[in-house]
Amino acid sequence: MIRPTDIEVAEVWRESTHVGSITRTAHGSIFEYAADFFEQHAARPGGIAVHLPYSRRRTETLGTNLHTYFAGLLPEGLRLRVLLQNVKTSEDDLLSLLVAAGADTVGDLSVVPQGQTFPRPVPRGAKWKPESVLFTDLFAQSLPRLGTENTEPTIPGVQEKLSASTISFPVSSSGQRDYILKLNPRDKPELVRNEHFFMNMAKQCGLRVATTRLIHDRDGNDGLLVERFDRSWMKAEKHLRRIHQEDACQFLDRYTSDKYRLTCAAIAEGLRENCAAPVPELARFLHLLAFSYLIGNGDLHAKNVSILAEGPGGGFRLSPAYDLLTTLPYGDHRMALKFEGRDDNFRRAHFISFGERYGVNAKAVSAMLDKLCTGAEPWLERLEEIGFDARRTDFLRRTMHKRLQELRAP
Repeated sequence: MIRPTDIEVAEVWRESTHVGSITRTAHGSIFEYAADFFEQHAARPGGIAVHLPYSRRRTETLGTNLHTYFAGLLPEGLRLRVLLQNVKTSEDDLLSLLVAAGADTVGDLSVVPQGQTFPRPVPRGAKWKPESVLFTDLFAQSLPRLGTENTEPTIPGVQEKLSASTISFPVSSSGQRDYILKLNPRDKPELVRNEHFFMNMAKQCGLRVATTRLIHDRDGNDGLLVERFDRSWMKAEKHLRRIHQEDACQFLDRYTSDKYRLTCAAIAEGLRENCAAPVPELARFLHLLAFSYLIGNGDLHAKNVSILAEGPGGGFRLSPAYDLLTTLPYGDHRMALKFEGRDDNFRRAHFISFGERYGVNAKAVSAMLDKLCTGAEPWLERLEEIGFDARRTDFLRRTMHKRLQELRAP
């Protein structure tokens, strides 16, 4: 079998359609649309990605061997470290790592070695009962395939700031959904319940969120099953259709290393430019920011804000929220994205002025904040459900109460 580091050309597919190729160069790479695909799409608006327009057949990248969109498909944290170990390459050899990671990446595009046919739809997995397996065994079984199988999914955005050892991996079911299974790292035994609690709280506070379910394995270990929103079941074809998705690093043409350097204003500009109906999506982004500040989610970085394609040429909308949890009990009190020039001590007035600057009127922002505060307050009495010790639970409750007062109307 050819090694990923020996691959000079990789092919890009959108399901069964050959889109183009990525070729290594001495100083980077070149993405080029396939001749037939380019002829059919050159006059159309848009592209296979925000910064890969149909109107430009060749896109050269210098200094790094992947364009920002493709680089953003790579996994992070533990899965990336396993890839590096298996592939035996350097961290900046992004093309080798992406080819090794597999074809079932987030969104609708697949990258495979030259000459390989388009990836077949991932078969429905055998039905399994969580209580009959060990989650750590499931994860261990997935690791040897990483870097050698082109159907092994890669999932970016797994709380790198929180813990480089966060355990998150894809699982298929026998039904009409695909999932991500998240496990607790050893140093944070309550992380899964933390995320499950705040994802449910967010839903009750009016945010559109990914569906999560708390499950337990044979030994009673917690796992969080997160339904993928970049896959949609096609009843007639009996397979999952892939939906184009880009995180803020990708739609702002930035590499993952900038995920903590981007600002809320930069992301808002990207949403205004790319969303089919920008004002409602900017309002939803403000809602996400306010909720994350309230709960102390210091890991809302640029890869944890994504847009989904509405359809061919139909623009984008903000994806359901994901990876919502508090970082306060872990000593991380500041927000990841600068908002109005600050990373702490947000006020109601900041959200109103930010919204007005991007076309969301003050009354709409005020109504959103009022609804958020009303919906959130009862959850402060339920924080013990997460499993933090009394000291950390009390600190979390006091901080959330203080932030509620900062977001409320005077």
